[in-house]
Amino acid sequence: MPEAAAQDWLDQLVEKVTQAHPEGMLVVSSGHSPSGTYHVGTLREVMTANAITWALRRAGRQARHLDFVDDFDAFRKVPQFVPEEWKRYVGQPVAVVPDPFDCHESYAAHFVSQLHDGLMALGAMPDETVYGHDTYPHGLFAHEIVKALDEMDSVRQILVDVGGRQLDEHWAPVQILDDDNSLRTRKFAGWNSATHEVTWRDREGNTGTVAVGGGRVKLDWRLDWPARWAKWGVNVEPFGRDHATKGGSYDTGAVLVEKIFGGEAPYPVPYEFINPLGDTKKMSKSVGNVLTPQDALDVMPPEILRYFVISARPSRTLTFDSGLGLYSLIDDYSKAQSEAPTTAMAYAHAAGGEAGISQVPFSHLVAVYQAAREDAATVREILERTGYAVAEQWSVIERELGFVKTWLAKYAPESVKFAVQTELPTVELGDEQRKFLQHLAGTIEAEDDLNGQGMHDAVYAAAEVAGIKPGQAFVTLYRVLLGKDSGPKAGWFLASLDRDFLLRRLRLQG
Repeated sequence: MPEAAAQDWLDQLVEKVTQAHPEGMLVVSSGHSPSGTYHVGTLREVMTANAITWALRRAGRQARHLDFVDDFDAFRKVPQFVPEEWKRYVGQPVAVVPDPFDCHESYAAHFVSQLHDGLMALGAMPDETVYGHDTYPHGLFAHEIVKALDEMDSVRQILVDVGGRQLDEHWAPVQILDDDNSLRTRKFAGWNSATHEVTWRDREGNTGTVAVGGGRVKLDWRLDWPARWAKWGVNVEPFGRDHATKGGSYDTGAVLVEKIFGGEAPYPVPYEFINPLGDTKKMSKSVGNVLTPQDALDVMPPEILRYFVISARPSRTLTFDSGLGLYSLIDDYSKAQSEAPTTAMAYAHAAGGEAGISQVPFSHLVAVYQAAREDAATVREILERTGYAVAEQWSVIERELGFVKTWLAKYAPESVKFAVQTELPTVELGDEQRKFLQHLAGTIEAEDDLNGQGMHDAVYAAAEVAGIKPGQAFVTLYRVLLGKDSGPKAGWFLASLDRDFLLRRLRLQG
């Protein structure tokens, strides 16, 4: 295998970045707007930046992760879950829009708080968070605003030539905040380079001036991005692939940061989106087709979610399946350390210091939990009786039972759900089916300790004696034990049940 093929994508990225910047602190950034509920899709940007920072440090470099919260961006539309009367705030920076849930100081703070709760639980908090409502009101971008306005003709030409944009004669590289905190009413009308003041005109024809350093003048988003690269010296940044198209915001930003702001474009890490299962559209904060970080952490340990986001190359579209896909995701994680050299770095990052997962397959734990009627002590007894070494990993298993419980309640398909019926269900059985059950009961009674394979063989033998097909035998068992036509693997399931209870039920005694 060629050496490059055996490398994790993180290995390859670290090699490229450290070669480009052989000395000094490396800055990795991420950015997002708190326009609504943060979801698992948003995690791809922040967690990718977090993983890159970790990998750079692992390689012996100093690195820090800066996360930019664009809360000075305008509130564009009212999400489905927000009261319709919030239309009155459209056009205001989300940092000044009231919290519709009345528990935080602003709309932005409400949703950023949710994101930070999720990142804390994941162990993926950035080293520093930079808020738009701090940068502009405190004049941190004053120099960059002056640069953009002094070079406005060059900025326009770059956007036209590189971005292929059609800009009208009134276009300007800035937005102006009015006295009512709207970014939509005052339009740029002139620039005084000597006094660093912008002239504005509103819809009624009123005019006025405003200084660039007082927090009332904001860079257009196409300039805000490269301006922060220059000011904070960003070296690496992941961003959605929609920004990586030819002539897109990264391409224009790369020219703007060099020609206008005197900086350098970061190493780009464009990523594909995370889609919900069965939906080709990315999760959207405003539409509401979201699964929050906390939703995901209710059904899986943090290390599994970290692995899901980081193990695949950023260029690969991810599908989040909170149903049966959880089985394969956890199995992939358990195999990653020894069997997947191309995800070794991702596994090491994901595993970092967590308790780990047990050796009991998640699908099996789901079945045991239900067979045990959700009783942890019974789960332990069943696992021990069916051959699992439980003592050394019981604390981990107990932790996983909490995830199993939530998954069954919220996301599990009906096909995997079952409940052992304490009373004999009402079933209609033919003579052959009754003969099958009686013969199976006799075999179980004659044997002291049938394991799963032994029970499996006993079912087939009893079916043959009774003259019924195996499929009919399994349906018969599920009907008298679960009150439904299907269930978990019959051999293991029968071995997991209390022997006296099983014998009474097979003899149709309730």
